[in-house]
Amino acid sequence: MKLGIITDIHENISLLTDSLRLASEYKCDEIICLGDITGYDRRFYNYNSGRSARECLNLVRSACKWITAGNHDLFAARIFPVYSNGFKYPDNWFSLDIEQRNKLSSGKVWCYEGDDPNDLREEDIDYIKSIPEFIITDISGISCLFAHYLAPDYTGSTTVYIERESQMKHHWDIMIRNGVTYSFGGHSHNHHTGFAYISSGKFMKAFNSFHGDTFNIGNEITAVILPPLSGDKGRRGFSILDTNNLTLSIITSF
Repeated sequence: MKLGIITDIHENISLLTDSLRLASEYKCDEIICLGDITGYDRRFYNYNSGRSARECLNLVRSACKWITAGNHDLFAARIFPVYSNGFKYPDNWFSLDIEQRNKLSSGKVWCYEGDDPNDLREEDIDYIKSIPEFIITDISGISCLFAHYLAPDYTGSTTVYIERESQMKHHWDIMIRNGVTYSFGGHSHNHHTGFAYISSGKFMKAFNSFHGDTFNIGNEITAVILPPLSGDKGRRGFSILDTNNLTLSIITSF
């Protein structure tokens, strides 16, 4: 089976359309979206005239078998994430101005000060509210976990990035408990693909980024962080998991 994987669209209609074309060209059997369909941060992106959260959501809904929610999607739909790194969101969080959110958050959660308004309608927001934070499913006999980021912060809503292997304990526990072999996420906007292995020493760096287009992923319990579809500075990637030969391919030229 060939599974196309998209993450971090950020309302970019052109790149999303290109990625769906690639999925067809490479004969992907199914497609999954790992979130951040919405969220145009004017500090990093420059395609304001060619963006639409609503159109991207409609394309994802029509093309993807599975969808998980990213932190920008939750913010656009005014949803609190399950995990908040100890921060308690006030009930009026979404009505506060950015200065108030920054003061209250103490740097623990994202405040989205750069996000421009989107064109979502109420029915779109209702749909986003139905999107799960993570999915564990069988892909051709292989149990996989898909989320925007890593457990327990599946949506990437906190400001904590996993840097050391010791921070992976919760994620490995979830994978072992559910019999998961591979997990896939995005969120970090790293141009290169990051791999973490359960056998790594606890004092080591959690993820090692590797250059290249195709990787043999092996049989070990592994967490993978994929490059974004719509990254800053022109960085982008569309990923394909081939379960027949256990390879992961990253398409960057499109």
